[in-house]
Amino acid sequence: MKIFKKYIIGSLLLFSMLSQVSCKKEFLEIIPKGQTIAITTGDYEKILNANYIATSFEPSVYRGDEMAGLNPFFNNLSGAVLLRQQRLFRYEDRVYDNDQLPNEITNVNGYIRKLYLFNKVINEVMDSKEGMEGQKLALLAEAKVGRAICNFMFLSDFTKPYNATTAGTDLGIPSLTTADVNQKDFVRGTLQEGYNLVIKDLMDALPNLGAITHRRKISKLAAEFYLSRVYMAMNNYTAARPHIDAAFTELAKATIPLGFYDYTIVLNPDNQTAAGSWFPDSGFGLDNEPLAANNMEVIYNITAGWRQLSAIDAFVFSPQTASLYTSTDRRLSLFTPFQISTTSPKPLGMRRRASFFDGVNVGPSLPDMYLMRAEIKARANDLVGAVADLEVLRAKRIAGTAFKVPADVGSDQQALVRFILDERIREFAITGLRWLDMRRLSQDPIYNNHVDYTHEIYNANGTVASTYQLKPERFVLKFGERMLNESNGLVDNP
Repeated sequence: MKIFKKYIIGSLLLFSMLSQVSCKKEFLEIIPKGQTIAITTGDYEKILNANYIATSFEPSVYRGDEMAGLNPFFNNLSGAVLLRQQRLFRYEDRVYDNDQLPNEITNVNGYIRKLYLFNKVINEVMDSKEGMEGQKLALLAEAKVGRAICNFMFLSDFTKPYNATTAGTDLGIPSLTTADVNQKDFVRGTLQEGYNLVIKDLMDALPNLGAITHRRKISKLAAEFYLSRVYMAMNNYTAARPHIDAAFTELAKATIPLGFYDYTIVLNPDNQTAAGSWFPDSGFGLDNEPLAANNMEVIYNITAGWRQLSAIDAFVFSPQTASLYTSTDRRLSLFTPFQISTTSPKPLGMRRRASFFDGVNVGPSLPDMYLMRAEIKARANDLVGAVADLEVLRAKRIAGTAFKVPADVGSDQQALVRFILDERIREFAITGLRWLDMRRLSQDPIYNNHVDYTHEIYNANGTVASTYQLKPERFVLKFGERMLNESNGLVDNP
């Protein structure tokens, strides 16, 4: 029990600190008030306002099939953090040494610590003092969505991709639904039980959630988005449809700006002085790229940290990914073909992410909403509707007439679904979101061959230095020996 307890106790201390925060109208900031525990409904509201989910060196980034490794940078990586990244990329069975704990568990802003905070609110807010019933129900709903997000992230790291035939017997995650630092047993339930809890929390929350007012505050829009994402992870696109439609309905209720940036303007390398341009690129990323808190495409910000100067040239998108972009696709400006601090191009069109200090958003976003609905429509054979959604996004990404979906693609259901899956790679390369697609597609009887089960490391001249195969078992992380030894009842993955 020591490991889970350690990070639950850490969250208890964080909870005590957060109960001292206050919220200004224009910004969520911490102001000490002398309190050490939450008593009033307002205390719980301040805790949720100051709480957020984030990850660092997300494992899914290194495992995505859009990625490649590049020597000599890859081989020169050293140290525990970088060794972990190498092992993840090589799809190795062992990511952590015997004495190490999974970063996914220990991350200070990750889902295990945040589960405690959300459970604390869920278990206590209805008995808090001073607040009105409606306010308490709204906070309970926000916390339930937060718990659902954390559990879905937990499932995505440590359980097999969902398969309806085997989910009733496949290993799920331990049930962490109480804020109990003395919990002793961490027996894993079934995969079906894990997904059932996620869906139940989201559905229970819907009636008491409000419109989006802040990019780090849970809204009904975020909850509907996650219901769609979860059902898509289960390959249940029929169930996902009403929730993505409901998410679009919620867009009109937003009290903050939501919309697309026109990349053909803000990311046009040939006109870097245009109004709103994100250029110049100072060598460490685009100087004027908006932070997630101000990015009008972001619905609920979950940041995946990417601060790794020593590995910045080791991980790039692959030649196959490079071939998916047309020359006028301005998303290419988010990546650079050059080795850091040089003008030496990488071979075969491979590029690294230009910005690596601020991380990337992996939470709900407007582009993801349009791509999710386009795929759901295409799978239901609503090809006209799917093309329309797809072109709304592509018109803001690709200059000229190349944003149009080719006619032969738009009239062929399977070709269109594959085109949309490629579009998801173009939009979300080097973010880790492709890994979620790979997991669900691996169980798809028609589109499982859209997954590339091979990783390659390239030499500087473009030749392949080594190749690694993704086995079905490695869609799942292992907890490791230390985690097992110190957590009663926990069983590892094969």
